[in-house]
Amino acid sequence: MTFTFLHTVLALRVLASTSERRSSLPDNLLVDPTDGIYNLDYSLKLATRVKAAGLGVILNLHYSDTWADPGKQGKPAAWANLTTPHLIAKVESYTRSILDAFATQNIEVQLISIGNEIRAGLLWPTGKWDQFPTMVKLLQAGVAGVKTSKMWVKPKIMIHLDRGYDWSTQEWFYDSIIANGFDMSTVHVQGISCYPFWDKDNSTLANFKTNMHNMAAKYKKGIVCAETDWPTVCSKAGDNIPPSLTSKFPFSAEGQVMWVKKLAAIVKGVPGNLGMGVMYWEPAWIDNASLGSACESSVLFWGTWSDGKLVAKAMSSINMFTSI
Repeated sequence: MTFTFLHTVLALRVLASTSERRSSLPDNLLVDPTDGIYNLDYSLKLATRVKAAGLGVILNLHYSDTWADPGKQGKPAAWANLTTPHLIAKVESYTRSILDAFATQNIEVQLISIGNEIRAGLLWPTGKWDQFPTMVKLLQAGVAGVKTSKMWVKPKIMIHLDRGYDWSTQEWFYDSIIANGFDMSTVHVQGISCYPFWDKDNSTLANFKTNMHNMAAKYKKGIVCAETDWPTVCSKAGDNIPPSLTSKFPFSAEGQVMWVKKLAAIVKGVPGNLGMGVMYWEPAWIDNASLGSACESSVLFWGTWSDGKLVAKAMSSINMFTSI
């Protein structure tokens, strides 16, 4: 299947038609991005299409004007000079207003993430990792915004960290917020990023499995692999991916399917039926195919330019979720 599109979200027409078992799609939301991509209006339009395709909506709040991740968690420009009490209040009112907007459009949100990969905190510097008491208040404000929204069925609440292979990181973060007054009963899901290429020595399948099992045993929350991918091209694999993975999973569409199926099996095997699912990030961002990694391409499409337009051809791995 070949088609032309302006931005990656139009790949939903393929994902929706070929991935019947994938019940939900994530919708990232930025506060005030300069190009408008992933602002509220954009995300509502995307969610409308997701709903029309018969899929559920997962909402990921970044609380930033730009993409938030472990290395950058900048405040929105309009919030930069707020005092800490006013920033906390803004997080609550903003979260509530976003869900209210979705409710007004009759779009149910199944799962909402309070921040994106917030191992080092959110809304820096106020909510950075060395300010756990304030970070907790910001997280509590996000939770309160969900609970007081007009959404007729309140979405499940997720906290999402990176380093899904590292139990010590997960335990340190959650024990720290608990020690500073965070009530884990207000959270339903713990999301983890499950990338193979950020830590050559530790991002092994055995470590992903051990971490998930330990998290389930200690915190007894649902566990979601909130981000993962596998490269089709990775010339620097020897410097970035564990040999135990490169020896099992080829750099190809077939390898992508094999990787996700294996992760899904690990998630499914989490004790107590607490494994909830796997999300692939980012399947169709073909003009950023490396997705920030040292590998050249991890998306599910081959992209070429034709007459000034970006044309993408779906690889066979686009069907990965039909086999899980």
